[in-house]
Amino acid sequence: YPVEAYVFVGEGLHHAARRLGKHDEDSDDHHINAQELVLGILDLAAQRFGGLAYAVLQSWSLLRSEDIGQITFHLIDEGLFGKQPGDTIEDFADGPSFADRLYDLTRERMLGVA
Repeated sequence: YPVEAYVFVGEGLHHAARRLGKHDEDSDDHHINAQELVLGILDLAAQRFGGLAYAVLQSWSLLRSEDIGQITFHLIDEGLFGKQPGDTIEDFADGPSFADRLYDLTRERMLGVA
């Protein structure tokens, strides 16, 4: 994966934590599960890139949840992300269709629903 994919997954983690209220120092629960991370990354992509979000993620080889899992666990192995004892790379299996989810998110933003 290109470096941009790693950077974006890191930014997506922070985005997801903020959206879920897990970024605050007062929060006891800072853990983001695989599904929350994937949805946070897709939300950030739709916010940042709009209708081009899917093409941008494709250019970084982020095509499915499993790709985000591969990057996440590489960042865990490097000590840049943390994990809970029960977290596994398999948690990233069977995630949402990126194209469908990004279409929905972009449409909601354009219509002012989000």
